Amino acid sequence: MNNKAFDARGLFILGLLLLVNILNFVDRLLPSILVGGIRKDLGLSDAQIGLMAGVAFAVIYSFATVALARLADLRSPRAVISLSLAFWSLATALSGLAQGFWQLFMARAGVAAGEAGCTPAAHALIARVYPTNRRSLVVALFSLGVPIGGTLGLILGGWINDLFSWRAAFFVVGLPGLAVAGLVRLAIPDPPHQSPLHTRTDSLGGTLKFLFAIRSFRHMAIASSLFAIGSYAMNVFAPAFLMRTYVMAPRQAGLAIGIANGLGGLIGTFAGGALGDWLGKSDPRWRQGVPAIGLALSAPTALAAYLVPDRTSSVILLTLVYLFGLLYFAPTFAAAQLLVPDNIRASTTGILLFCLTLIGASVGPYVIGLASDLLAPQFGALSLRYAMCLMAVTMLWSAWHFLCAARALPADLRQSNSVLAKRGATA
Repeated sequence: MNNKAFDARGLFILGLLLLVNILNFVDRLLPSILVGGIRKDLGLSDAQIGLMAGVAFAVIYSFATVALARLADLRSPRAVISLSLAFWSLATALSGLAQGFWQLFMARAGVAAGEAGCTPAAHALIARVYPTNRRSLVVALFSLGVPIGGTLGLILGGWINDLFSWRAAFFVVGLPGLAVAGLVRLAIPDPPHQSPLHTRTDSLGGTLKFLFAIRSFRHMAIASSLFAIGSYAMNVFAPAFLMRTYVMAPRQAGLAIGIANGLGGLIGTFAGGALGDWLGKSDPRWRQGVPAIGLALSAPTALAAYLVPDRTSSVILLTLVYLFGLLYFAPTFAAAQLLVPDNIRASTTGILLFCLTLIGASVGPYVIGLASDLLAPQFGALSLRYAMCLMAVTMLWSAWHFLCAARALPADLRQSNSVLAKRGATA
């Protein structure tokens, strides 16, 4: 483990990983600002958009992330990151060639398969380079790629779509990732494991049994999944909501959601990591208490954002929804890393991502899209506005499970440290 919190080597690795994560979310959120053009050109319904952007992504991503996380633990996190980046970048570009629903569905499934290798392997590298007392903050800095990438994807996508077409947007945004993949392969080292301590998990089944025996981890997985239902639906449909409700052009909606996602996400992600480390030093319950408070605040804020009569107020409130919601990310993934030994850290992140993506990304966008279609005969273009109000339920439910995780975390950390200490003594 590196005893210095931020030396030159660590900052370089973190900076390059941040760039990869930015590209990850540029490519992931790009279709949401292109929904209007895609629907018109390919003749798709909102439910099909939800399937393409939600289910196609969720199912492939969920299973691939576990497999690639396991590969990163057993082999090379660097290789997993570089090859994954090359694959999803190429799949993003190929999305621009789609001539129908199923072709676009398969292209987005390819993006999901590639992006599944990013976060688990990156978290494993971060755990090997940075000390425990800085890990929430460093995970938060890496996770700034979520709002930065999302903002760039929305703004660039809307701009390129207005100037050229949605097809051009996929090409322009996707292809640069191939060059960055080569840089990752050449410039990032594979740091050794921190210690020889291992769990007795010779298989994926053993890892799952170990993790889900931990009460706080179970609540983290449930809470993250419930949060993701609303989060993924918001990522897919928020630009369309602004365009339909407030009659905004794609470029305007992309800029508005880009600012909301970028500003709210940057503040929320960084604040969550900083608060998790700071408050967690005196009481580890805060590592999940911060997410519980954030999600409890998100629910009423989201309802207000979708129901206010003017677009300026809506965008301001959406910014707060992103801010409150993303308080959960860094403390949750950092807390999960504290509960496990070094040899299953990537797998731990992968399993958390499996839970939140399989449930969140598949259920959220599809249910909101279906609800919008069902409400359309009564509410017309405003159907999406009322469909998105359903997300407040899962936000409050998520807050409850984060609170349960906070209550269980101190005892789980003591037990984990005791088990690892005993294994270290006999190693």
